[in-house]
Amino acid sequence: MSRTKQAVTFASLASTDADAAARGLLVKMSARKRRLIRVIDAIARPIVRVLTKLGYCPASAATEVRSILLLEYWNLGDIVMESPFVQNVRINYPNARIVLLTSPKAAPLLEHQGLVNDVITVRVPWAQHYSRWRKYNPFSPLWIELLRTLRFLHAQHFDLAFTARADIRENCILWLAEIRRRVGYAFGGGGYFLTDIVTPDLEHPHFAVRWLRLLEHLGRPILVRQPSLSVSREEERVAEQYLAERGIQGQDFLVGIHPGARSVTRQWGEENFEMVAQRLRAQYPVKILWFQDPSQGRSAQGTDDFIPLSLPLRQFMAVLKRCRLFICNDSGPMHISTALGVPVVAVFGPTAPMWFGPLGPDNRIVIQSGFWCRPCFDYCLFDQPYCLRTISIDSVLNAATAALDAMLPKTTQCAIKEGPTCRINEAEATGIRSA
Repeated sequence: MSRTKQAVTFASLASTDADAAARGLLVKMSARKRRLIRVIDAIARPIVRVLTKLGYCPASAATEVRSILLLEYWNLGDIVMESPFVQNVRINYPNARIVLLTSPKAAPLLEHQGLVNDVITVRVPWAQHYSRWRKYNPFSPLWIELLRTLRFLHAQHFDLAFTARADIRENCILWLAEIRRRVGYAFGGGGYFLTDIVTPDLEHPHFAVRWLRLLEHLGRPILVRQPSLSVSREEERVAEQYLAERGIQGQDFLVGIHPGARSVTRQWGEENFEMVAQRLRAQYPVKILWFQDPSQGRSAQGTDDFIPLSLPLRQFMAVLKRCRLFICNDSGPMHISTALGVPVVAVFGPTAPMWFGPLGPDNRIVIQSGFWCRPCFDYCLFDQPYCLRTISIDSVLNAATAALDAMLPKTTQCAIKEGPTCRINEAEATGIRSA
């Protein structure tokens, strides 16, 4: 089926059919989870209907939107992918108070952005652990924290709220907070908690687009589609001083490498990244910034052109902005890099780039295609993530060298390849210009 015919077919689907298709295209949901959601829906729907008749959280739309709540309490990359939506909300509702409910670890991303008025931090129990059992430990103190947050949200009397995760739990949070207009998706269950059920965009499955679709549903224009983050001038100044103290000058060509990711099933391996770094240093006049997670610090051995760094989030962002290329796993730092305008070479394993890939024209993805189990997120079916283990060092190196060849001046490439007498033929020059 051609792309045009596919788009026509998707557009002609009824909302119920689009929701059914979305469960196969936009999420990966097991049969057991689908059955569980149907059971919860069967129990909760009549309760919501009765309480609504009694006056709890009736459906209504404010004539003037004075306060808006955005729900995204998961991880760093999720906040970055949401950022175009937040920018568009600010453009469309310039006088509204915009509040983001997020996790404490992601809150620093919003500093110096000027997009939201307030940030409410909460550690939601099911977003803190990878273990399916620890997520719902009834004795966890995080439930008390969540209940307190719900009470606070209820007292704020928000006019409008958005959630893009198609998660029955998030839809329920908006309903419990008695927000007047609640905009989200129903294909993950809990559509009866919402006032506005949005038909998903099946032609564009990326998570950032899923957010933008919410505004399109309200008839609002989308003026920004690329994620963007900024650092303050003071943060840039501190970063320059920090790098200068480690022998890095303004003219140095910096390549950042971050071997970490929040889940071990998304980590290609430090040894592999080290091999890529060594070969890049041998081929190009670059300096490597080796970023280490402060909570998982590794004592990498530094040299004049290989500098290990362990930085808090905001300082990491300011230093990363000085890089010309960033090599990493599918991770939060990958999304932060694209939002700072730094091209990435990203190694993808268990997740799907069409959902969570880096946005922008200059990014490169290295992935071993053909694994039927993808996406599996953080629950690998095998003893190790072979979707990552089968990615060769050469494939990542080739992506990185292609990116560097497109950026480095031809005279520099000559000096690297054959010395000062090197000549680049027309085919090579054409290849460099079109990269």
